[in-house]
This record gives sequence, C-alpha cells and structure tokens, in this order.
Amino acid sequence: MQRLLNEKEVAEQIGVSVHWLRRKRVTGGGIPFIKLSDGKGAVRYEQEAVEAFAQGRVRRSTSG
Repeated sequence: MQRLLNEKEVAEQIGVSVHWLRRKRVTGGGIPFIKLSDGKGAVRYEQEAVEAFAQGRVRRSTSG
C-alpha cells in the first residue's frame, strides 16, 4: 500500500493552501480523499490521486 499524505503535505506538493483543499472537499472538484474515521477524523490523500489531479490540470492554452 502506498503512503498516505496529510493535508499539509498535499498543499505544499501542489502549491495550494490547506484551506483550498478543505473547501474543495465540501464543494467538490478537488482531489479524491480518504476519511480515516467518522465525524472530524483525519483526512488523507493517496500520492497517486494527487499526481493524477495535478496531471489533469495541465493546459496547453489559456482558451478552453
């Protein structure tokens, strides 16, 4: 099993704030995540999911 990343590690890796990650978990459109327990449990991200998200954001033009 691959290592799971916490919010701070992911935010630093892709250049966003932890707040952005949290907001995207609520509103959608962010990186798939794993909730380790019910309620206010820890959230983790798989490295592969983070890389796929970043790769999906690559653009070759500003139009579109």
